[in-house]
Amino acid sequence: MTLTIAELARAVGKSDNYVRQHIRRKHLIVQKHGRSVSVALDEAARWARDRRLPFAPPAPAAAMTGEPEGRTARMTVLISTALDSGDSKFRNLFTLIRHRRTDSLGPWTTEPDGTWAQADLDHGLRLYTLDASLAHCNSLVEEILRSGTLKIDNIDVLYAVEPTPRCHWAYRDLRPGAEASVRSPFSSHSAEITEYWSFDKNLHKPWRKVVDKLSDKSPQPPLRRLGFPLDKRSDRLGNLMIAGAIDAVTCSLRAYRETLILDAQGQQLESGLYRATVWASQCEDMVLRREVPVTSKPMSIKLSSDVDQIGFSIYQTEDGQCIDHMQVHLIKSISGSLNVFDQPAIIIKDRYKQPIQKIIPAATPFGFSVGDDKDSPDFDNRIRREWVDRQLQDRELSARKDGNLVRFRHSDADDANRHFISLLNVHSDDRTPIYIADPYLMVHSAGDDVGKLLLCIFAATRHHQLRILCGCIKDKHEPPWWSTYPDIITAHVSVRAFLREDGRRPGFHDRYLITSECETLITHSFNGWHKDGVTFSRNSYGVYRAEADKLWSMEVDSSDDDLWIKEIC
Repeated sequence: MTLTIAELARAVGKSDNYVRQHIRRKHLIVQKHGRSVSVALDEAARWARDRRLPFAPPAPAAAMTGEPEGRTARMTVLISTALDSGDSKFRNLFTLIRHRRTDSLGPWTTEPDGTWAQADLDHGLRLYTLDASLAHCNSLVEEILRSGTLKIDNIDVLYAVEPTPRCHWAYRDLRPGAEASVRSPFSSHSAEITEYWSFDKNLHKPWRKVVDKLSDKSPQPPLRRLGFPLDKRSDRLGNLMIAGAIDAVTCSLRAYRETLILDAQGQQLESGLYRATVWASQCEDMVLRREVPVTSKPMSIKLSSDVDQIGFSIYQTEDGQCIDHMQVHLIKSISGSLNVFDQPAIIIKDRYKQPIQKIIPAATPFGFSVGDDKDSPDFDNRIRREWVDRQLQDRELSARKDGNLVRFRHSDADDANRHFISLLNVHSDDRTPIYIADPYLMVHSAGDDVGKLLLCIFAATRHHQLRILCGCIKDKHEPPWWSTYPDIITAHVSVRAFLREDGRRPGFHDRYLITSECETLITHSFNGWHKDGVTFSRNSYGVYRAEADKLWSMEVDSSDDDLWIKEIC
């Protein structure tokens, strides 16, 4: 939203000349379109705040896309009955108004009834929905800004929003994990957003409890009907957001074999009002980026390579404003199967010809499968494999640099041994014991690779307590194989076995190393490093230290929690 000089002068209660003087002194940053001069709303609000001037911008309808007449809106209001403030008053959790042209395709009726519909969602959430004209929704927003209250049937919804709106854009981005703060709530259009912010911190703590309950594996998230992912964007809690579809132009981009097809619909497309930038990439390499005119005739663009991501942006020719933007990952392959059992059922009837049983005999399935209509060329597939392998290596290097995850392949088992010893060498607290947990550690002998590694572990930890937790032993009556070694190497080592009541199965499964400096999870037992490789993952939560302390505190030669505990040494 922008304000003319006259509108800004009225908003601050000053003359037009007063505003022009501040523009000449460069106190205000303006936008020029020919002879027309305007000021962005956020810039005007900043200027008024710096000058301590009263600021009353025009009604919100002026900030929305298009005129109120001829536009249909849907208003959704989310409240929580768990946050009831008494006397039939509830606090707004989030309000979203979406509007579009009445004659455009969309999810709502073109003749809204103007009445509120109520839906009780899970976990004490209640959603109110109103389909009405944009002008009616604007009047409700004005009432909210004036009184801080919205009346819905027999309840009052309380709002604590700032009177000055913030305007921004929300574009379409269909890529999983895209980083856009707010995506367009419209599937075919980008949106112009007018947002009134709330800074009510009293909502955040109870809302976090609700969000914890929302992540309960529900196949249909309750907030989907709100039209905004408030569970993922809790910074918008308490806000009032108005999203206007930029529906003067409807554009789509699709890939078919070796061609991109840009298809646009709208009025006056032949007048040169819009231009588009179209791009395509493979493995993050830009294969195509081209500026084209937007016309009513579908435009075909030839590709020279296989692609896995496409997108476009549409700009107004006059001022360069981007009014639509879309990116999407392509599905590289589709596979499935359908089995058809063409076998009639056998119905058994009694002597009165009444059915008493229905039998469907086994039949031979007739099946077919579907796949992608064109496989990528071998050359492009090789490039893709190289790119995936490079991504894997880059991520491993990044993890190694951060020290949170280190991975070794089976051919690097010796390096894994050295890394494990290095983790022991950073232990600095003499009083805190070191824990090593591996269910199958005690099935080894002095001559094998694991036995040799154990001696290196004993030597590296000789100034600390070393407690080994295992779950399998060769003979519970025999001392460990290192019992004949000098005490200077083994005196600090204690080993306990934790088995299930049958004495055959390990009492725990996880592998980990715990020192005073870190807690490291180990993906494979020591004996599997040469065969399968191993990954060390570090965390700072102390969960496994608590588990190790609990297991070690159990009484030896007792059965506790279905565990049998035996001290080896």
